Amino acid sequence: MMNDVLRNRWLRRAVALPATVLVLVVACAARVADPVAGQQPGERLYVCIQDEAKIAVIDMSSREVINTIELTKLGFSENARPHHIVVEPDGRHWYVSLIGDNRVIRFDRDGTVVGQYTMETPGMLAFEAQRNLLVASRSMSAVNPPPRISVLNAGTMNGDQIDVFFPRPHPMLLSADGRWAYTGSLGVNQLAAVDLETEAVTLTTIDGPPHSLVQFALSPDGNTFVASTELTGRLLAFDRSNPAHPKLVASVDVGPMAFDPMFAPDGKTVWVPVKGANAVAIVDATTWQPVGRIEGAGLLQPHAIVFSPDGRFAFVSNNNKSDHMAGHAGHEAAPGNGNVTVIDVAARRVAKVIELGKNVTGMGARVVR
Repeated sequence: MMNDVLRNRWLRRAVALPATVLVLVVACAARVADPVAGQQPGERLYVCIQDEAKIAVIDMSSREVINTIELTKLGFSENARPHHIVVEPDGRHWYVSLIGDNRVIRFDRDGTVVGQYTMETPGMLAFEAQRNLLVASRSMSAVNPPPRISVLNAGTMNGDQIDVFFPRPHPMLLSADGRWAYTGSLGVNQLAAVDLETEAVTLTTIDGPPHSLVQFALSPDGNTFVASTELTGRLLAFDRSNPAHPKLVASVDVGPMAFDPMFAPDGKTVWVPVKGANAVAIVDATTWQPVGRIEGAGLLQPHAIVFSPDGRFAFVSNNNKSDHMAGHAGHEAAPGNGNVTVIDVAARRVAKVIELGKNVTGMGARVVR
């Protein structure tokens, strides 16, 4: 149950959709049928094609694109810039941040828009089912966004913003019980722990040169989270024994421009897309030592990673966009589009490359625990 403090505050200060926007949603929402009528679809992976205002839907079993959602046909702009996606555990709804249109959108499984929330340059998202919470940070491309995160009731898409006091909050994480939200700064070496029952915010300073925290990932047991860093190219591991002040327990060099990390389903390793090296680094989650590195066709500025429910395959999004690589000579974009590269986890090799479009970024799939 959502606590009374948050419920009452949201009732007082909820952000309601303007009537014109509601009309737009009703008028423009479109249902997207499965490709074969009557066929039971498999697990779905939703992928942002950021520079084309599209979202690809991939069947994770067949590893084929089964649909492409064109946001312009739903009333959004050509500059909508879909960036990050999270999916509810039951798969009934999913959420996407639209940087250019200043919206977080709620879709149902059929691809119908069923709600939206307005905030300036939304970036990363996190969802927790028990409290039906959705949280959102700010885009990496925003130079001076408000130093606040949004906390929403995912069902109503109403919510409020909480000040985290530092510039450019970007990574976003919820604890397994939904009580704690974590974000970090692209601009200073700090992370914030937000107690969502009291709205108290505590800051933790991280030693070292400027890191620029990109994204967090929570271990399957909920006791540890990791952070990737753009400027120092590291994977940082934090112990959550004291949830208000996570303790840095390891720092691993994985390579330039470490992006959105993910624990393997068994929790034994962390896989890190390393954008500046066109590679995926694999780190042991017990010893915090590098144990593998994958390169190959399709891995061109890898951005995010999602595992299939059975853990057999890892799906890696790739930007393949030259202006993402300023200052990293030798890793310019190759001719062509961004893609999703499918990696055989056991063999640790590229099994398939799914070409998609311009600047493939964030992804989301139903998490099976």
